[in-house]
Amino acid sequence: MAADSEHKSISARALGIALSAAALVPHFTTPAFAHASERGYVMLLPTGYYVVGGAVAVAASFLVLAVLPPRLLERISASRLPIGQFGDAARIWISTLAFAVLAILVAAGILGSRDPLSNPLPLTVWTLVWVGLTLLQGVFGNVWSWTNPWYGPWRIFSSVFPAFRDRTMPQGLAYWPALILFASFAWFELIYRAPEDPARLAFALMAYWLSTFVCMIIFGYEGWSRRGEFLSAFFRMVSRFAIVETTPDHPSGGRALSLCWPGAKLWSAQALPASGMLFLLLTLSSVSFDGLSKTFSWLGANGVNPLEFPGRSALVGINAPVLC
Repeated sequence: MAADSEHKSISARALGIALSAAALVPHFTTPAFAHASERGYVMLLPTGYYVVGGAVAVAASFLVLAVLPPRLLERISASRLPIGQFGDAARIWISTLAFAVLAILVAAGILGSRDPLSNPLPLTVWTLVWVGLTLLQGVFGNVWSWTNPWYGPWRIFSSVFPAFRDRTMPQGLAYWPALILFASFAWFELIYRAPEDPARLAFALMAYWLSTFVCMIIFGYEGWSRRGEFLSAFFRMVSRFAIVETTPDHPSGGRALSLCWPGAKLWSAQALPASGMLFLLLTLSSVSFDGLSKTFSWLGANGVNPLEFPGRSALVGINAPVLC
């Protein structure tokens, strides 16, 4: 009995300490800044060093691929370690939950605070999804195919209206829709005056979700998500570098999960059409320009004092022609 009383006393004190610590946490927190920046970067080295370093890294990767024997690369890329399989039901539920979360975030963007630092929508879009999810895709595979907010609602819609289930996207469209949509997205993120404004971002997301869902009904989910919806197309390309691979498991109707070497999925990837190559180059160049446009070198070359940053509005006329 004495031991039980002592144990309860210790538990009560531990609970009290935990609650006190939780109550003090808000007093020591600081604002979390989203992906977009409104001033120039003070880099530790001259900008040219970063440019040369990036160019050398790209050149070295091509050199390694040119020197290694093709048969060795083929054997390495073919190595797989099965780790399990899963059905499609969980994917439907997770995607539907992602749609519900998106609806809540859009409501917060419209009805909540107009301060981007206190509204959860800009942080979720520009940091968690655009930056964080890209990193996850490159390590764990195509996580976006599970978490995108269209798959679940589309499966529900196609089960109610089965006539739309087998629609196909014309091959002639190739990646042109994704290319145009990503160019619009890059303009909104890098050029538009207030991409972090919660209300404007919420209306943009609503319009994009609805238009994408309509296109998936018209052209089919698989076709439009592969070559029309730019986030799905971009994340699928990034996932080819991941160490996790999912493949259709026909006997069970689900998907098989396996481990592979980083970049091994690129060996069996089909060659991209011209529009696909342009899409890939646009994604790389826009991300590069995102960093370059914030450097002292870029701002100084365009007559902008980086120590007295005038704001995004003053740079629209400078940056828009370069991105376009």
